[in-house]
Amino acid sequence: MNKIGKDERPTMERVAALAGVSKITVSRALRGSDLVRPEVRTRIAEIANQVGYRMNVAARSLRTRETRTIAVVIDQIDPGRQSHTDPLILSIIGGLLETLTPAGYSTLLTTNEHFLSSSAVGADGAVMLGQGEGAHRVTQVSAMSLPIVAWGEPVPGVSVKVVGSDNRMGGKLAAGHLVARGAARLLFLGDVQHPEIAARLEGFREALASSEARLVDVLPCPFTAEGGAAAVGGAIDAGMAFDAIFAASDSIAAGACDALSNRGISVPDEIAIVGFDDAPVASVHRPSISSIRQDGAEAGRALGQAVIDLIEKRAVPAAHALPVELVPRETSR
Repeated sequence: MNKIGKDERPTMERVAALAGVSKITVSRALRGSDLVRPEVRTRIAEIANQVGYRMNVAARSLRTRETRTIAVVIDQIDPGRQSHTDPLILSIIGGLLETLTPAGYSTLLTTNEHFLSSSAVGADGAVMLGQGEGAHRVTQVSAMSLPIVAWGEPVPGVSVKVVGSDNRMGGKLAAGHLVARGAARLLFLGDVQHPEIAARLEGFREALASSEARLVDVLPCPFTAEGGAAAVGGAIDAGMAFDAIFAASDSIAAGACDALSNRGISVPDEIAIVGFDDAPVASVHRPSISSIRQDGAEAGRALGQAVIDLIEKRAVPAAHALPVELVPRETSR
């Protein structure tokens, strides 16, 4: 093997010469191609690292018309409704990176407004984190004719592949748990214009239908503690009688719990509460909040694999529902 010179410009030709292989072998090896034996790939990668060579992805993109980039598109949620730093979203992004990075894909994090309006955004595929009310965001992005996978709930008439938690089962688990502890008049808090929230309510209703308990009302509210507090405060002021709450998120549940406590109403003795997500706030809040747990990291990994499969022309199911579980805590014990 030729001696590695520190002063020579790192090029593919240089790596090929040092490794005693052709340029195409170097290119294939650094892309992880199975056409190159594993031991040869390892040796080429070591030499490339020593001389400081990195593949010119931009030049390769011009030749192949591929960017090796996946756009992760976050729904531009109105200020005061839900934060882009929501723990579930961050967990999903982490899971996406676990899958996309080893597969050789870069991740472009953006919002739907920018993705839809910018002609400069290039990507081989997109992952939608947030479908928008009535799934209108997914519908807009799907018109771009890219391989797309959305986090959420399947929507009739929308053909985009979907990965999401089993929201209906989550609703059933919440209802079954609250009824089992004696709840008879239950209140639902959440914006059912979002498909996944509508599915949670549907499962909740289905479980209640086989019991003697009844759903008192469905109160739409933002995905925030302030939204939950305002909804519960309004229900109490209106004279609504209820002994349990199923909140569409843990932030809503935390706000509802605080509003009840501020009015001298005991949780869970007088009113029990179950939230959704099993976000950090659920375990640190006092009292701690019972919640339906969904695994954000696993969701991210599933979304990442699905979009890669679409790009690489492999079969992907129309919808993939991930399991959920009830985590009982102080608000429903």
